Amino acid sequence: MTDQIQEIKHRRFQYLKKLYEITGGSEYIAVSFLEIGRELGFSASESDRIDDFLAGEGLIKPDGIGPMIVIKHEGIKEIEKALSKPDEPTEHFLPINYIYVEQMNGSQIQQGSNQSTQNGNYSSNDFEAILKFIADLKGKIAELKLDRDTQKEANSEIETIESQIRSPRPKSGIIKECLLTIRSILEGAAGNVIAGLLLQQIILLLK
Repeated sequence: MTDQIQEIKHRRFQYLKKLYEITGGSEYIAVSFLEIGRELGFSASESDRIDDFLAGEGLIKPDGIGPMIVIKHEGIKEIEKALSKPDEPTEHFLPINYIYVEQMNGSQIQQGSNQSTQNGNYSSNDFEAILKFIADLKGKIAELKLDRDTQKEANSEIETIESQIRSPRPKSGIIKECLLTIRSILEGAAGNVIAGLLLQQIILLLK
């Protein structure tokens, strides 16, 4: 499989995962496909292509006239299977961990922030520090006063980190990507004192 095809498949997965996160896994909440693309940094034309592909596979469907779409039951199952079993492929996507382990051959992928840095594998001590941060974040998340969708996104990233650390083979790349997303969320709430304190913690974890 070429790197280009792998990247296309990965971006399709990102798109469907973002739709799942925004809607909270509901088949009855419609979202503009352009909004999903903007949040991921995709162009309108790329979002349109991905939208057509996922609709053709029966994972999403249009909601009336215009750019609005909804995730279908099949799409929800795809995402939940991928997140709960990151080492296994779904019907339409490669294993989440595949891109970090099999194809990258020791390299690392960075997404979600233009100012991010990447490091190597975490140690058990690092995992303890990450879990402590996650516990602090969960205890204070209500005080961040995030909007509903952003809080759902944060909770999704928290769950993925906890799942990875519980795994017998945690994937540092996935944990790093989730931490980067959480950092972006905290940066968006930077006027909040609690967000500032949590941001200091996560910056240390990402060094």
